[in-house]
Amino acid sequence: MVIMTPQSDARDRRTASLVAGGGEAVCGVHGSPVLARDEVLALLRNGWGRRPRFDPGLAGGLRSWLEDGAAELVAARGEDAPPLYLGPRLLWQDAAGTMGVDTGAHPDGHGVFSPPMELVESCLVRALFRPLVTTGRIGDPLTDALDALRVDPCRAGMVRHIGEMPDDVRAALSATLATHVAHLVNLTPRFASRWLPRTRDSVAIPLAGGRVVLCGVFDLLVGAPVPGTATLCALGVATGGRWAQARATLHYLALLEMVRSGTPPFRVALLHTAAGRFGVEDVLEEQLRAVVSHVAARLSALGDFDV
Repeated sequence: MVIMTPQSDARDRRTASLVAGGGEAVCGVHGSPVLARDEVLALLRNGWGRRPRFDPGLAGGLRSWLEDGAAELVAARGEDAPPLYLGPRLLWQDAAGTMGVDTGAHPDGHGVFSPPMELVESCLVRALFRPLVTTGRIGDPLTDALDALRVDPCRAGMVRHIGEMPDDVRAALSATLATHVAHLVNLTPRFASRWLPRTRDSVAIPLAGGRVVLCGVFDLLVGAPVPGTATLCALGVATGGRWAQARATLHYLALLEMVRSGTPPFRVALLHTAAGRFGVEDVLEEQLRAVVSHVAARLSALGDFDV
């Protein structure tokens, strides 16, 4: 088993420590890009021939647990309330906040659109992740990211917002993006085609007859599905924020995959582009049970708020 742990000392220039089951610490070294991404790949491959099997009834039990929480939420909102889309923020936002509620709206170029800079950076980095995975290289980060966003009509507002930035703000954004991309290139493994790498894999789990939908997007899935056996690896990209929150997102997505296909990813990796850190860990049954308990409790709590 591999356990993911965050870097404890922000001044330390190493990436996150990865502790194997025997207690041996393994570290990717910041500034050694080949070693870092090779280490991530090696940790994902470790034990590949001993892929775990999960109880065939576990996915159904977890779904039932979620359905109970969704039923309480629907009862509180009313049968005629519009569908509620809930993302991974459900796990860590305060109940008084949006708790991961997603209205499905995207900036479309109309009206005032002024997102926080953290969201802009995240959008640009993720736009570059797909070409990096497929080609292994990136040219000019800001130019390439904007070109990628322009092909998506839902990102017209973001493209326009960046284009209207003052020169000094745009230059600062370009410099920050270059740092994110340097770390991303350093940490992203080069996957052979037989790994079947696929980016932006969406998953949605309808509950309570579709009136509550748990949804999320894997930044990257690799591996071929095998019925009854956990064979996939999932990689998540975090551009900022707390390590624990980014890790919780991966756990949430692993739960959704478990409910969707009957098995979760057997291993997940987190690539943190702001800090140049990485972490890899196995997905365990007890972990899935803890996540579903948290999600079900959050669903029940949402009934006390007007969402």
